[in-house]
Amino acid sequence: MTIDTSSCGRVCLLTRHAKAPAIAPALAAIGQTLETIDRFDTDTLGTFSGEIERQGSMRDAALSKAKLACDLGGSRYGLGSEGAFGGDPFLGVSGWGRELLVWWDAEAGYAVEGFVQGPETNWRTAEVVDLNAARHFLAEVGLPGHGVIVGRPGEPWFDKTCDDADTVLVRVREGLAAGPVMLQTDMRAHRNPTRLAMIARAASALASRLSTPCPACAAPGFGPAEAIAGAPCEACGMPTRVPRAERWCCPRCAHRDERPLALQATADSCDRCNP
Repeated sequence: MTIDTSSCGRVCLLTRHAKAPAIAPALAAIGQTLETIDRFDTDTLGTFSGEIERQGSMRDAALSKAKLACDLGGSRYGLGSEGAFGGDPFLGVSGWGRELLVWWDAEAGYAVEGFVQGPETNWRTAEVVDLNAARHFLAEVGLPGHGVIVGRPGEPWFDKTCDDADTVLVRVREGLAAGPVMLQTDMRAHRNPTRLAMIARAASALASRLSTPCPACAAPGFGPAEAIAGAPCEACGMPTRVPRAERWCCPRCAHRDERPLALQATADSCDRCNP
């Protein structure tokens, strides 16, 4: 289904970080034209580098941006983007990225979300005690090509503009005179191509939901809301933690239904057969 461009074609995206090229192709494929709104400083809603703490959840931030985009752009439809980064949810030893796009219908008063997560991120932080350690960090995170932030807010050597190793090492040398220096990847989208690729995946997920109408009210956005565990073990027949179905939900009218997934789970995923 292609959304009717006569009523739903213009979507305003609130960003100053050049996210539109990662998002526009997926929305164009379903008949939506993306317009960037950059008159609002989104860093006032929170920064990755710590100057301003984000208030609320990822969804709160993305939804606020989407609503602001509607207001500032004079559009019925707005789009907000928010990312979060940290250790992986399994052992916490490698980087993990989460990207959320929220599409807001100001007239109908409901939101549709596109969310992805995974290890496809160069997110790193490190306290370095010498220039060799700094060089090792830069080699790991993809400089040049990705931005790096030196220091913490308030420190004289704090710098969010570093694009090359020489500049980073000059700032690190300044800081080392006072002690270890914090280095971190710059996760702002315009300085992180790896993050832009994940934003593009989130845009595809959003477009998939927007192109799926609710069977009850026909509004865009019908899609998976939660997994339902209980697929039977292929060996013993006992329910497992493997999903047997997905519960799909409409974000506008709250209509729900279940869609079957796996008929059986393998024995190695069964707590009884493989405790």
